[in-house]
Amino acid sequence: MSNDPSTPESNPSNPAESPAFPAQPEGAASTPLASNVPAVVAGGQRWLIPVLAGVAGLVVGVAATAGIFLSVDAADARKADAAAAASAEAEVEAEAAKLAILGDAVATCGVTETTSFLLGDGGTSLTFDMKGEEQLSGARITDIYCVLAELDVPTSVVSHMDQTTSMDGRQSESWDNLEVSWSYHPDRGMDGIITVVESK
Repeated sequence: MSNDPSTPESNPSNPAESPAFPAQPEGAASTPLASNVPAVVAGGQRWLIPVLAGVAGLVVGVAATAGIFLSVDAADARKADAAAAASAEAEVEAEAAKLAILGDAVATCGVTETTSFLLGDGGTSLTFDMKGEEQLSGARITDIYCVLAELDVPTSVVSHMDQTTSMDGRQSESWDNLEVSWSYHPDRGMDGIITVVESK
């Protein structure tokens, strides 16, 4: 090593002055190491792309699933509403048919113009009055049985009515949503009333 102060010596402690790291002129292009720094940093963040894609896919999947469930719930709600509406309509129709049953039977048997069959209580009751040995006005027994047949009266009820005597007093029977009560006397015939009641 020369002690000549005029001879420049390298300073190992200053890399910029070291021959391994020669100083670059001002305005010179950066070294390959410096130009690769952003690429390295960028390369370290490349894992974010698949993660973000996965998160986006998960969000889309959850939204689609939620949409399907909402759609199914809406369809179920519509079906329930339609079923409820149909049930309500069926109840209204059944109630209307129940109210019309006595009037329809009288009309079918052609006894609507007589005083021997009287509809009352909004069509839910029908009073019949048969003629007897002393009471010459009134319904014929065949007319009464025609009305009962239109009301699908059971054979057992008809037999009970046929066998009733003046000693038996007031009798009654019921079937479906109908009830009939009657009495019989030879002088005045058979009198009774048919009533629409709640189904048993």
